[in-house]
Amino acid sequence: MNIFLNLSKFLIFLTLSNLFFSSAHGNSSDWSVSETSKLRLISPYTQNNTKELLVGLEYEMEPGWKTYWKSPGDGGFAQTISWDNSSNVKNVNILWPTPIEFEILGLTSLGYQNNVIFPLEVEIEDEFQNTSLNLHVSFLICKDICIPGDARIFLDIPSGEKKLTDNYFNIERALSFLPEKDFNSSYLKKINANIFKNINYSTIQVQFESDKVFVNPNIYLHTPFGLPVVKNSITYSNNNKFITAEFKFDNDLISEEKFPLEIIIKDKNHNFQKILNIQKKNNSLNSNVNNTYIYYLLISLLAGLILNVMPCVFPILSIKLMSIFNTDQHNARVSFLTTAFGIISSFVLLGFIFLLLQYLQVSISWGMQFQQPYFLVVITLIMFLFMMNMFGQFEITLPNKLSNIGFFGASNNKYLKDFFNGFFATLMATPCSAPFVGTAITAAFTQSYIMSISIFFFMGLGMSLPYLLIASFPKLINIIPKPGKWMIYVKYFLGLLLLATVIWLSNILLNFFNYNFIILCLILFLVLSYRQKIPYLKNTITFIVLLTIFSSSSLRIFQQNSIFQYDKDWLNFFEVDINKIIQSDQIVFLDITADWCATCQFNKVNVLNSDSVKNLFKDNNMSLIRADWTRPNKKINIFLERYDRFGIPFNAIFSKNFPNGILLSELLSEKEIVKALNRINNE
Repeated sequence: MNIFLNLSKFLIFLTLSNLFFSSAHGNSSDWSVSETSKLRLISPYTQNNTKELLVGLEYEMEPGWKTYWKSPGDGGFAQTISWDNSSNVKNVNILWPTPIEFEILGLTSLGYQNNVIFPLEVEIEDEFQNTSLNLHVSFLICKDICIPGDARIFLDIPSGEKKLTDNYFNIERALSFLPEKDFNSSYLKKINANIFKNINYSTIQVQFESDKVFVNPNIYLHTPFGLPVVKNSITYSNNNKFITAEFKFDNDLISEEKFPLEIIIKDKNHNFQKILNIQKKNNSLNSNVNNTYIYYLLISLLAGLILNVMPCVFPILSIKLMSIFNTDQHNARVSFLTTAFGIISSFVLLGFIFLLLQYLQVSISWGMQFQQPYFLVVITLIMFLFMMNMFGQFEITLPNKLSNIGFFGASNNKYLKDFFNGFFATLMATPCSAPFVGTAITAAFTQSYIMSISIFFFMGLGMSLPYLLIASFPKLINIIPKPGKWMIYVKYFLGLLLLATVIWLSNILLNFFNYNFIILCLILFLVLSYRQKIPYLKNTITFIVLLTIFSSSSLRIFQQNSIFQYDKDWLNFFEVDINKIIQSDQIVFLDITADWCATCQFNKVNVLNSDSVKNLFKDNNMSLIRADWTRPNKKINIFLERYDRFGIPFNAIFSKNFPNGILLSELLSEKEIVKALNRINNE
């Protein structure tokens, strides 16, 4: 009995389906075929009796070939359609599915690949007359080369009662790829857009607020005059339910003062379209931006202050504090003011140098001087002399000729020395890029010229605050115990700190000079021995210091030439393709480091090399990739610039759902890595 009942239901279903769908093959035009693609028109109905008709322009492309969105990006052009020879057609409007981002011939573009259907809104003049679509389609498809296409497509749609074809579902599916326009029925609550102009560039700022979190969103812009594809800078707030995206363009690319801006946003929870009319403002500041700039200046001030306690700078500050005991309050005030002036001057000078290099389109980075071997040689020798001075081997005095230069007279010899102490401290600070420093430097390299110099000034001001504090309140000197035997031990302690700095610098030098550096140390020893008339290898402190440096350098050489590789679990950044790895459903952890980067070494020792983090990497079957930036490398520069980063450490986690990566802070923590992995695994 059940068999007959089910058979009856099946026959009824077939009957209704036959009544519902009038044509097995649907209503479609012939294919217009080219070498790498073919086009046709498809209709969801066999007939039409309305003034509005929806049809589909279907592309089938060979694997790997792509065509373009209405804003194609850096290269290519969007398709155009004319219908002049059509009958009973008043207008044809193209509906554009949400595009994807891709690269062709080194250019970043937006568009579609393989198969795509563009819904076309056809406005009918008379719904009681037959309609004949005669379309002329001009398009471009690209792979390794680009081939322009030209197709003529014909489709007749008689007048009459609508009956569905099997093309109906294909067009409905194409409609599902269109971004939603009705905000009232969605969970996207608000969207705002503004454009700000300064002397360097124009910034389009878009803000979204939603009831649902944003998950690695893709945001695309369309304007009447077109724009290239640029990487946007996104900040999250309100538990990832509010985002701010900024797009920076050269001023000459935005040719109009007022224009409609179409915004597309797409991620796991959103696929929306909004058109807003925006007007260019001839400054880069509004109330929010003002608050942002104040934030950057405060961060810069704090970053400079923190630099004083970093291992690269602390010995220099300590040596300066020791000099208090040799001067009275008045001279101490002038001395510390001069040192503060040297620090601020050096930061501002660095700012101007970096902006000049940026203007000349030279790749720049914070700490790039430590990638230059001859700078390292000079700075190592200077630190060595400071160290030997702390150990009481000789007194460092400025040559008389140098003291007579310019407005510095012989009487101002000491103040010239104070100035250069501050200047030198800044140079030593650059590899100690704490988290706040990274934020400040990124802001400096991405803001207007005036703002960039202001950020460098505030970093210098922050670093000079201890000196300014002593200069303002010289009585603070009285807090320090009176001079005594304890100062000798403090000097030796500072000498040991400087010895550690010299060993660190010498190990960096080995990346450039290797064994030659040991010869350099021996020559330096001979020179000092001759100058002080020290019997060869008889002075105990000198001997111990040079032996320590020699031993450290020898150990580093042994490590470099040893079969034991400390990075054996890490892939070489220059030998792998991150995109290919994440497409195979693997999670990638990227570490860009350098021997001269103190924060990088801290991250290695305390986080990346810890057993718990290693197990975390292993449990998630992660691919570990490391890039060594000890020496200059253009590929790393370009990679960092994509993320508006101009210094290291740089750590990020990539996956198939997060191809642009989840950026981690400069100062790593296991908790932060776990949080990022949970975010990836939960998507």
